[in-house]
Amino acid sequence: MDMDVRSLTRRFLKTALAVAVLAAVGAVCLAPPAPAAGSLAQLQKEARRTRAQMERLNAEMEVVTQKWEAARRRLDEVNAKLVQARRQLARSRNQLDGQRALVAGRLRTMYKTGELTWLDLVTSATSLADAETALDFLRRISLQDRHDETELQRLAGLARRDEHAVEEDRRQAVLAQAEIDNQRFAVDQKIAERAALLKDVVARIKKILSAPELLMKTGGKITQVTWAQAFLKSLGVPLTADNVAAVVAWEMAEGGHWYNTAYYNPLNTTQSMPGATVFNSVGVKAYTSWAQGLKASVITMRNGYYGGILDALRRGNDAQAVANAVAASPWGTGSFTPKH
Repeated sequence: MDMDVRSLTRRFLKTALAVAVLAAVGAVCLAPPAPAAGSLAQLQKEARRTRAQMERLNAEMEVVTQKWEAARRRLDEVNAKLVQARRQLARSRNQLDGQRALVAGRLRTMYKTGELTWLDLVTSATSLADAETALDFLRRISLQDRHDETELQRLAGLARRDEHAVEEDRRQAVLAQAEIDNQRFAVDQKIAERAALLKDVVARIKKILSAPELLMKTGGKITQVTWAQAFLKSLGVPLTADNVAAVVAWEMAEGGHWYNTAYYNPLNTTQSMPGATVFNSVGVKAYTSWAQGLKASVITMRNGYYGGILDALRRGNDAQAVANAVAASPWGTGSFTPKH
């Protein structure tokens, strides 16, 4: 409250403070870890862990995607080489077939036209020199035919070998592509699973965070802890164990509602609201509902005089710092010590 209304209740409150704070904040600070479905701290931790996992998986997916793109390029290159190798093999085989057809055609022509045989050339030669010249000519033609066929066979063999080599390269490239496809699918599945888990965890966090506010609206059973949670949520500051402990201790130091008739006003604020009545000489109000009392407390906190308290709550990691900020402010609560 803003002045000295605590003169009648201070002694009782100081006696009850330590025990009551422990009882009120126990569910937040002292109780054994609850199942994830009901523990805000565990859910927030799970959300952070899941987000970190998704970041790692997304980084892994980038690496796998780069490998996938490289594998696709490699497969395209190998496919192009295979097409060239098969074309070359086809050309070599066509040339070999053409050479064989040429030789066979020459032999057929000689047979059909009765062209001179080797013996004819020798017996019809006018001299030994003429016979040797004719024989040499025929020998050269035969050697050239054999040479051409041998060379074409060699080229066809090389083309066939190149085709087999490129086919093996393609087989390896296809296997690598399939492996990377599987990796991408596995990582994508993991990301989808983590995204679904994060969505569920966030939904449960929102449900927990909105529960105190729903209590304010529906008139359900309000405790010092649930009011503290709703107060912190309405202020937009972190809902941490330190902050809850600080606000519960502050409620108890002020004594509103639970220890006096400043109904729905745990922090004994003097903020005017429609239908509110005056509780004492310094203007502490009794409000008409939990929702109205919560709104009045938030309005007071944001009136420009309590920046130190808000700063300590925004840090959310030191209950005593919040208590010290309250004691140093114009609120008038005085010193108190939160208990974890």
